Amino acid sequence: MFGTAQPALLQFPDERPVFLREYSTSHYSALSYFMSRLAMEAFITGLQVLVLSMLTYYMIGFQMPFGLFVTTIYTLAMSSTALAVVLGCAVEDPKLATEMLPILFVPQMLFAGFFVTPDLIPLWLRWARYLCSLTYATRLMLDYEFGEGMCGDAQDKCDGLTKAIEADPDQNWLYWMILIALFVGFRIGALLILRQKARKFF
Repeated sequence: MFGTAQPALLQFPDERPVFLREYSTSHYSALSYFMSRLAMEAFITGLQVLVLSMLTYYMIGFQMPFGLFVTTIYTLAMSSTALAVVLGCAVEDPKLATEMLPILFVPQMLFAGFFVTPDLIPLWLRWARYLCSLTYATRLMLDYEFGEGMCGDAQDKCDGLTKAIEADPDQNWLYWMILIALFVGFRIGALLILRQKARKFF
């Protein structure tokens, strides 16, 4: 999550002067710049996830299918990258963006339900976990790895683990849709911020 998000976060503030200069001379629109960046990020993130997955999947010995493992991690990485791009488009200083990155990603580890069960999160803070892509990716991964029929004699303990994070196997399709919606929503938000800042500057 951090490995794919941080480069995307830093590239937008670094390239901001070049983008503003070329945008002002109508070399390209904000949409074309944004989509070209998205294409490169999707390709590079895919390579990173594939290498990471090939190492971890066989070393740990996961039970879920390899393709499902890669797809889940890739979707999480792209959603996290989209959130980082929103922040990168919103700030002008790369140093400030780097300092703000933990504010966005550290709470995800707390709200996802893996380290801290949802029951221990205060009621007035529980809504935040529904905005965290890690919440849905964790639910998917745990269900695919420890779901029905995956644990043999220890199935009761595995069921307790999935219930602790409120993962429902019947709603896996919904978790996928929310992950995709978070990706699209953050990307559209980043595009609107980038376009607004470009127009405001000139």
